[in-house]
Amino acid sequence: MAKIVKFGNFEEKPDENKEKVIDEVVSQSQTDEEMQIKKAVEEHILVNFAVKEVLEMDIVYKINKADIGVIGTVVYEHKRRGGPFIADFIAKGYKNKNQYIIDTLAFEAGEPDLYRDIFNILKAKKALPEID
Repeated sequence: MAKIVKFGNFEEKPDENKEKVIDEVVSQSQTDEEMQIKKAVEEHILVNFAVKEVLEMDIVYKINKADIGVIGTVVYEHKRRGGPFIADFIAKGYKNKNQYIIDTLAFEAGEPDLYRDIFNILKAKKALPEID
């Protein structure tokens, strides 16, 4: 039996390809998770506040067991006032099966006491996101 030997083959090793595929799958699931959380926050804002449309949202979140903590900034269009507005918010929620539900959300400028209360609750539950 002859043995085939290839020289000059500097392609990536199969193990590295597996690691890249695993990293891609993990990053894809994280982006899906982030999109679901953004959608839950957006739904909560549209239902409970005088917001016509959410234009942009940037969030940082942390999940501890079933609890979710979200800190972020939202750019929105108000229902009764013209022009875009920017607001910082904090939200607390939970995961129910494959769905994220936001039960409390407060804007920093509008409700500083509630904002501080949610901050302390998330800190106690170890679900407070870390901001770099």
